[in-house]
Formats: sequence, structure tokens, C-alpha cells
Amino acid sequence: MKSFLLTAAMLVAFAGGIFAQNLPPEYNWEVGVNGGYSVITRPVGPPAVYSGTRTNIVKDFSLRATYYFNWRWMMSLDIGTRRWESFGQWELEGKFGKRLKPVDVNFLLADQATTQSVQMNHVIPFYTQFRNFNRANLYFGVMAGLVNTINDGSRSYDKYNDGVDSGYTYVSGYHYSAGRGYTLGLQTGLIYYIVPRLGVTAELAIRYADVRTNDQNFAEVNNRYQLLHFPQTVGVRWRF
Repeated sequence: MKSFLLTAAMLVAFAGGIFAQNLPPEYNWEVGVNGGYSVITRPVGPPAVYSGTRTNIVKDFSLRATYYFNWRWMMSLDIGTRRWESFGQWELEGKFGKRLKPVDVNFLLADQATTQSVQMNHVIPFYTQFRNFNRANLYFGVMAGLVNTINDGSRSYDKYNDGVDSGYTYVSGYHYSAGRGYTLGLQTGLIYYIVPRLGVTAELAIRYADVRTNDQNFAEVNNRYQLLHFPQTVGVRWRF
């Protein structure tokens, strides 16, 4: 019995030594930046006339700090920013009730949509041949946080230049008011370490945002909206 316990203790100690080598060995913290592109869906909530019919691809940036609890789990604080905008057309009515050609209108949801979020990710580590270097980390997980939109709630105008209605002024840009809300999402990514401390990363994510604004126009029909956005970013990481 004593020999069995001694053997078991030696095996546990040996396994513990191997396991310790599998941890991100000397580094529990990681900081970095991400940059790339993101696309949004049209906002849901406001009337269709204020939602637009299409969106565009915008730049997406973030700063990130990560703590590794162990070799399988990490938690990150992410602060990011991007622009949310949609585009559509309005039909105008000119003099004597004449229907005019549709005109292009842009709907600026957020000149800057800033997010402060926390991610919890499960990590699948990869090692060099002799398991002395954590070569890469594949991760996937969930996030939750806050979103603040910066906007001025203004309108921009243009003139309709066609025939008898030349000089007719119409709204060509509708800016939502500033707001705040929450965001939820999923992400997956890969960090590849060029040297033990320095790595490069690529990440794909899907984000849901629910925003309440202080827009008081038109009986407050535009004071809340929801949308999805899809960041696709690359970045660098530094471990310490």
C-alpha cells in the first residue's frame, strides 16, 4: 500500500511538472491593439423611412488587455470604436403635389460608437515540437459590455436641381442623437507568437447592440434601435 501511494505521488508530481510547462509559462498578462473592418445591419426599431436600405464597410479599432487564468481560460477587457451609418432614398413631393425623383439620404447612427466590454474565452494552446514554447492560441468565447454613441442629432440639407423644382430644399442627412446601451457577442480568433513575448492575431466576431438615444424628434420614434455588426480584425500582442 505504501509503495502504491509513493508511486502515485511520484506520478502526480511528474504530471504536475509537465502540466506546469503547458501553462503560458512565464506570462499571465497580454496587451495589444486590433484594427480592421466591420459591417453593420440596418437598425431595427425606428420606422423604415429612417433606417435606410443598405450599409457600408467601416474601420474598426480596439485596445485590449488579457489575463490568463490558466492555459485553458482567459479574460479580456476591450475598448473599441467604429462608425455606424446606413443609406437610403426618400421620395419628395414638389410644387403642386408633383412627385419628384427619389434622392439619396444618409442616416448617421453614430459618428463614433465606442464599446467597453469584457470577454471570456476558452483557449486551445499549441506548442513547439519539444513543448517548450507556446507557439499559438486558438480561442473562442462570449462578450458583454456597454456601448456609447457620439452624435450631434443634426440635419444636413441639399437642393433639388431639376426643372421647375430647382432650388427645392430637402433633408439629405439625418443624424441620430447620442445614446447609450449594451452589447453582447461571440468571437473566435488565433494568436500566433513569433517569439515568446510577441504575437500577431486575427479575430472574427459578431456583436449585438441595443442603444437608447435622447432623440426627441418625430414623437421619439428614433430613440431606440438594435443592430448587429461583424468586426474582422488583425492585431499584435505583447505578453508579460
